Amino acid sequence: MKRYLFVFLLLAACSKKDQPVTPVPTGPVTQKEINNWMLDSMKYFYLWNDQLPGNADTTLTATAFFAQLKNKDDRFSFLYKPADETTYPKYMLFIYGFDFSVIDGPDGVTGVVKLVIPGSVAALKGMQRGSYFTQINGTTLTADNAANLSNTLLQSGTSASFTMADGKTITLSAESLGENPIYQQTTSIIKGKVVAYLFYNYFNDIYNRALIQTFQQFKAAGATELILDLRYNPGGSVAAAALINAMIAPDINEQNIFAKYSGNNHLGQRDISYKSALSVPESGAPVSFSDLSTGRLSLNRVFILSGAKTASAAELTINSLKPYTTVIQIGEKTYGKDKGAVIIQDTRSPQRIPWALLPITYNLLNSKAQGGYSQGITPDYIADDMATQPLLPIGDQNDPLIAKAIAIINGNNRQANVTTVKKRYYDAEEAAAEMNLVKIKR
Repeated sequence: MKRYLFVFLLLAACSKKDQPVTPVPTGPVTQKEINNWMLDSMKYFYLWNDQLPGNADTTLTATAFFAQLKNKDDRFSFLYKPADETTYPKYMLFIYGFDFSVIDGPDGVTGVVKLVIPGSVAALKGMQRGSYFTQINGTTLTADNAANLSNTLLQSGTSASFTMADGKTITLSAESLGENPIYQQTTSIIKGKVVAYLFYNYFNDIYNRALIQTFQQFKAAGATELILDLRYNPGGSVAAAALINAMIAPDINEQNIFAKYSGNNHLGQRDISYKSALSVPESGAPVSFSDLSTGRLSLNRVFILSGAKTASAAELTINSLKPYTTVIQIGEKTYGKDKGAVIIQDTRSPQRIPWALLPITYNLLNSKAQGGYSQGITPDYIADDMATQPLLPIGDQNDPLIAKAIAIINGNNRQANVTTVKKRYYDAEEAAAEMNLVKIKR
């Protein structure tokens, strides 16, 4: 399944009682009508509705008008046309099948492949984690052109060639790809302990049953420690996040609070139980709390590996787990997306407004009303997965983040020296981290 379709077309229509009541116009749709609909919606739902401009220019284009409405502190609200795929965000992983960063390598500015979708054309042509490339479409990467060259490639949606460090050229056609977010699941015996490892790259409800099966395997193996690798995870579904939390923390029950949503003067605060969160998946059939029982682990703590683009539902997972178990976070400070949104569409028939809005609507808090991580969640132990080159395979125990977790499991609890985070001139997963929002059902 295409992730961008998954993320942006599973629309939670607002109920009539939630929508501002305005007369339904007749005749041709005007720009003023579109913009007034947008403004009315923002007045009701927007987190910063008390700071909307009083004299917004309704003659502007929809995108320009929406930009005028956004608060200076709002990094994430956006709008798009459901019927027009050109208005959707684009992600490198789901167009070319791999993600990468551009860094200073030993021989100059270099593209480093970080993640490849198994079975994709990129994988079949030899792309793998740790591969290096020096050119895109024949242009040599530099510190100055890396971001522009990569973003142009992302927006063009055409075939692209990558000149690898060994001189080989790999040409890839633009596609619409999906992924199984469960990239790797293993168990190992370390100092007599059964350590489970899960690399999970997106909170996708389609794979919730597979996620339960993964934890069943961990439980059958007798896992007493878990390393949950979310280093590149940009977010996704609340239901999948609640599922993972419940599998990890044995004391959670279905009536416990998973998250608190704190909104404006119209919306107030909502307490979301685990039962409630599980009941509203973004796709697929819901799972019940009782469905989780055969895979729930008896853990005293969990190690969560994070990166600079760990965002949204992945951050919600980290924050919402903390009241229920000990979370040891290793890696980089996360992205800093502590907000959620509702999806607003014109549900009238016939529809007059072709746009859909995702305005920031709620602050996201855990059961203890703790949140406020707009600058990111700081790890307990700082480590950079780019510090060791070439990059090791996913799950390798010598990977800097995994190695730190294993050191703690082995009894070395001393704070590691801070690893200098390697300069990135471009991160392909930036778009996914920026555009994925916790989408809250009305």
